[in-house]
Amino acid sequence: MSEWTPNPRPPDDTSVVQEHRNWFQLQIVLLICRFTPTCPEVVRILSLGMDKQLSLMMRMKLRIHYLMCSFCERYMKQLKYIRQVSREFPEKIGEVSDAKLPAEAKQRLKEALRQ
Repeated sequence: MSEWTPNPRPPDDTSVVQEHRNWFQLQIVLLICRFTPTCPEVVRILSLGMDKQLSLMMRMKLRIHYLMCSFCERYMKQLKYIRQVSREFPEKIGEVSDAKLPAEAKQRLKEALRQ
């Protein structure tokens, strides 16, 4: 079997799994991967989880997936942050500027789009 190399990970990655695995560790990871969702499935599941409560089993599968994939864990944290900020938006609406784009700037944009 050839030397297995993981995906590059960000420097602030705190996932449990180490950079280099021996054959046995790799087999364990591959076994776990069969029972947990893939990264594209995690994205879909996280989106569904925004609308309804996920089952306990699915939340456990996601947690196990996060142990191996710091990218999906980071995506989950970003979604939670966006949701938190968007809930605060109605309170902050008064702080939004009512400035408008000058007419000459609008005209320049229209001309640029026509070209």
